[in-house]
Amino acid sequence: MYKNLNLHALGHSLPFDQACALAGQHGFAGVDLDLGFLRRMAEAQSLEAAQAWFAQTGLRAGAFGLSARWHADHDDGTFEQSLAQLTNDVRLAAALGCSRCVTWVMPGSDALDFRQHWALATARLRRVAAILAEHGVRLGLEFVGPLTFRARFKYDFVHTLDGARALAAAAGANVGLLVDSFHWHTAHGSLRDLSTLSADEVVYVHVNDAVVGRTPDEQIDGEREMVGSTGVIDIQGFLGALRRIGYDGPVTVEPFNQAVRAMSVEDAVRFTGESLDCVFGALG
Repeated sequence: MYKNLNLHALGHSLPFDQACALAGQHGFAGVDLDLGFLRRMAEAQSLEAAQAWFAQTGLRAGAFGLSARWHADHDDGTFEQSLAQLTNDVRLAAALGCSRCVTWVMPGSDALDFRQHWALATARLRRVAAILAEHGVRLGLEFVGPLTFRARFKYDFVHTLDGARALAAAAGANVGLLVDSFHWHTAHGSLRDLSTLSADEVVYVHVNDAVVGRTPDEQIDGEREMVGSTGVIDIQGFLGALRRIGYDGPVTVEPFNQAVRAMSVEDAVRFTGESLDCVFGALG
């Protein structure tokens, strides 16, 4: 496992070259790709120039976000049109050494019951997975656990580790999981659940902590804490279980925390790096 930076997950943004510089300064081994920045560089200079520039940063490519509009609130025309952008994205990402793509699963719908939602999601994700597979890229599906988020929908959908595993299996051989410690906690996940995974099933990992004084069912998706800061989430158990199954990919902090957003971008990156160092150090 390695420290990976995504500034947007911290509530900050910078041009990608500056984000990479900060990542290197604060001990991150990887960074999620800004494909817009890299595409502009490739168009203004060449793909080879973009490849050389990124190689010189000394950082590993963590992942890139799925651009395909596959969720149930997008119509078929919008989804079909988005596949062209996805094809361009995956070609560029693969050329830059990135083999991981990530997206989230909406845990409910007001229009589609579970069966209808499943049929639409699996049909679209199979199309997406096939495009990614052509370039050796895996897709990680993130389930969303909080009851406070799911309660807004008329119909429930996938929101647990087991549910996401089933959806991934139905979508394609190159589809696995984005496992987020907050969603694992709020879905009442266990260390045993994590121990049943194989390393190949875990594409990407988010870490964070939860708010003191709230039960898992009371936690709110947009209100989290810095990883390791409250101890509400058993982060040592969580990461230890993933290490034991052989996961060796990026670990990215996603705190959705107002205090982190209020920091300067450099202080936020420094604080995040130090927090991850503490967590990894305690892990041994």
